[in-house]
Amino acid sequence: MSKLLDKALKDLSPRSSQFKVLLYLAFKGPAPPSTIAEETGISPGTVRPALRALLTKKYVTQEMDRSYKSKIAFTEIVSDLYTNYTRKE
Repeated sequence: MSKLLDKALKDLSPRSSQFKVLLYLAFKGPAPPSTIAEETGISPGTVRPALRALLTKKYVTQEMDRSYKSKIAFTEIVSDLYTNYTRKE
């Protein structure tokens, strides 16, 4: 597991809007706040502060077109979940 993913998993609650936005970006790729809000059902007034926090924590980057991109690959997240799940069996 990467250090960034490890840090994010310790820092973000899976129930938080920040975690949900990060997971969306990791899975879907770069997206503007309006698309994230529309496709996740999270209100734009919640998405924008979540993105600012994720940007400050360096979990995402902001692209030239004003979209945001996860610095953590979706495959990394799934791999970690799978590893932790299979350890419990």
